[in-house]
Amino acid sequence: MLKIAVCDDEKVITGQIESMLLALCGQEGIAVDIEVFYDGSTLERSIQEGARYDLLYLDIQMKDENGITAAGNIRKSDENMLIIFVSGYDKYLMDLFRLDVFAFIRKPIDKGYFSDTFMEAHRKICSKKFYFTFRYKSEEFKIPCSEILYFESVGRQIKVNLYDGNTETFNGKLSEVEEKLSEGKVPFLRIHQSYLVNYHLIKSRTKSQVTLVNGMKLTISEDRQKNFSREYARLLEREINV
Repeated sequence: MLKIAVCDDEKVITGQIESMLLALCGQEGIAVDIEVFYDGSTLERSIQEGARYDLLYLDIQMKDENGITAAGNIRKSDENMLIIFVSGYDKYLMDLFRLDVFAFIRKPIDKGYFSDTFMEAHRKICSKKFYFTFRYKSEEFKIPCSEILYFESVGRQIKVNLYDGNTETFNGKLSEVEEKLSEGKVPFLRIHQSYLVNYHLIKSRTKSQVTLVNGMKLTISEDRQKNFSREYARLLEREINV
């Protein structure tokens, strides 16, 4: 799930940004959680207390504290969050480089530019390494999602099949793994009662079968063919259109 913070002391602007984000994410099938702040100090306190966001829309000029100061304080706690400045003035552009800001959006907000900038940010966020974690025999493991070919349910255990040919095993249910990954940023598709496959590592597909990048062929069960085809097409269309 994409976690976004919006900070602006103008409720009209926060409402506009939130509405555009919800519309875009609904259109693109992106799971999103948006939190709105009306001053920089409240946002900073939230981050200092442990809140983490993938993307921040931050107004430069606010009454209690300007966005430049807020961004500088936030960077001390979080170096990875993407920041997009929003302002009616461009005199602050030099600060974008100092604070490693992803983009600058001018008020009044142009919907086309806003959409393009958001999709660029989303691609960058999704290109980062994300991990799947699990416990087995009192030991906790983490594996980069990008290296997982597919999960396989074998009895009461889950077999994690990796790109390099290795496997890991833990106790659990595939439905629980699917639910956990549904909020992640690497898409996994359920093709069978026993298989949950990394979309990015599918080389080709037919109506009843997928071929992974390592040549492994997996069956798509008849009852899941329609839903798989729809989700696969949606993800593929999103990549082609960017």
